[in-house]
Parts: sequence; C-alpha cells; structure tokens
Amino acid sequence: MGAPVILNVYDLHDNSWIYWCGIGIFHSGVEVYDVEYAYGGHEYDMSGVFATNPRDAPGPVVWRESVVIGETSLGAQEVQELVQQLGSEYKGTSYHLLERNCNHFSNELCTKLTGRPAPSWVNRLAGMAIMLHCLLPTSWVPPLSPPTAQPLLEERHAEERQNLLRDRMPSDRQQGSPVH
Repeated sequence: MGAPVILNVYDLHDNSWIYWCGIGIFHSGVEVYDVEYAYGGHEYDMSGVFATNPRDAPGPVVWRESVVIGETSLGAQEVQELVQQLGSEYKGTSYHLLERNCNHFSNELCTKLTGRPAPSWVNRLAGMAIMLHCLLPTSWVPPLSPPTAQPLLEERHAEERQNLLRDRMPSDRQQGSPVH
C-alpha cells in the first residue's frame, strides 16, 4: 500500500458567491508524506516550487477542502526527487496566472504521483479566463515570460544578418575567392 496523495485547496478570495456556479479563485498544493508542495511566481530564474506544512499555505488564503487523489507507490525520497525535477520546469519567472499557475503544477504532480489529475473545478476559472483573455485588463494577465521566445528571435536575427551579409558580398567572394 502506498502513501496517500491529497490535494489541499484554498480560497484566494471570498468565493462564496461564485462557488455555487462551480468556479472559484483557488490556490492548491499537493500533500504527500506529511509535506505539502506548491508553486508560486517570483522574479528569479529559479524554482518556484516550495514546501509547507499541510493545510498551511502562505499568504492571505483560507483552506477550503482536501481532496484525496489516490496513492503513490513512490517513496519519500523519490517524491522529493520528482518535485525537484518539476521545480526546474516550474521556475518563478515562468509563472502565468492563466497558463502556468499553482493549480497547473498541482495537477501535474498529482498525475505523476497517482496517474490521476486534480479535479477540473480547481482551475476552471483560469480555463474560462483564457477563452475571454481579450476582455481582461492586461495588468491582470501579463504575457508569458519573454525568455521562452528569446532563442527563436535570436535565431531569426542571426539568419537575417547572414542573408544581408551574403546579399552584399560581391559575387566572386561568394564563390570562396580569397580577398586581396
């Protein structure tokens, strides 16, 4: 028998008026081996994954409920290694309110630990907001971190520079003739 994997869900806002609609503004963390793992954004290019005591998330959050996802066959050390691996993918600078938030991390960790995802209602509001993204103020939803596109831009600029240099070279130099 393995260790239980529990999703702890917190209210980030007074959700009482929208919770009955099946949506809410939630934070989540995954509890396994008496440690809760969660993800948050920050300005440093290092892991945004952190560990807390179960049902004790930092910040102005209120614990709402715990959902048993299943059990993991991994040992405590293997779970820590998995969390560290995910931490290299979930950096503080890659946090995005709609497309890469704490609930995305929790869903991925639950899936890797048990083969079962987190309940869809936990991140439903982000999914709905993606569809209505154009209606939201840009200050609410900043673009994804620029470094994800930077290598492509650099490659494109390098190709453009090569094309410009090639086009400006005399035809005999393009053939590999020495320059005198």
